[in-house]
Amino acid sequence: MSLELEDHSWFPIWLRRYQMEYISFIAAKFALYSPVLPILATMKEQNNLTAWTDCCTGAAGPVQFLLSKQFFADTIFLTDKYLQPISIATPNTVVTIASIDILKDAIPGNGLVTMFNALHHFSQQERQLIIATISRTNRPFVFAEITHPSLINFLAITLATTLGQLLFTPFVHPFQLKRLLFTYLIPINLFTITWDGWMSVFRSISAKRFIALVNETSTQNYSVSFVQKGPWWQKVSILTGQPNI
Repeated sequence: MSLELEDHSWFPIWLRRYQMEYISFIAAKFALYSPVLPILATMKEQNNLTAWTDCCTGAAGPVQFLLSKQFFADTIFLTDKYLQPISIATPNTVVTIASIDILKDAIPGNGLVTMFNALHHFSQQERQLIIATISRTNRPFVFAEITHPSLINFLAITLATTLGQLLFTPFVHPFQLKRLLFTYLIPINLFTITWDGWMSVFRSISAKRFIALVNETSTQNYSVSFVQKGPWWQKVSILTGQPNI
């Protein structure tokens, strides 16, 4: 049973939304997914990709960050089991938002599949299932994780979800007085985001488990690989897969 509050259907919609919006804000402000950009660009060129599906989208912060860095597609599907209000305006791009359970439903679209800091929410067996499902359709994927099972990461997450929230909450969009109320006066939001941040670190995927995924899911026709990019204090674990040409 997951200890992350956001994984449960009973978790209040507005608290989940505030959590996703804050995480999106931090990811964009500190450009946490910058190390993924060169890998995405190379994969897009190698596979001549024009379509992009993002799974477990949350508030779509990583997607909006990548769009701001000129990583585009003709069509973009944003999907999540618990959809948040999402507004993305991109010229010459068709954006579709869909509610799907990645473990049970077909992934829409026919191009690149991405997932940002969501893979740790699944068990190792479920991760294998997700990768096997994508590989059977010969679609490439890029999964990036910014949480790691380390003391440095635990301290960084603690700082971001406590002092960081107190400093940055007024600047999170869309601005809402209710967000301020439940962060400063009645700090429920402060607690839930910090708790889920800690649980994310405890459930995060070690390099050893990533390598095991590579060995368990690579086949003669489909290659899975793992790499870590970024500075030592904020490494991004990146799992990629694509059909062998």
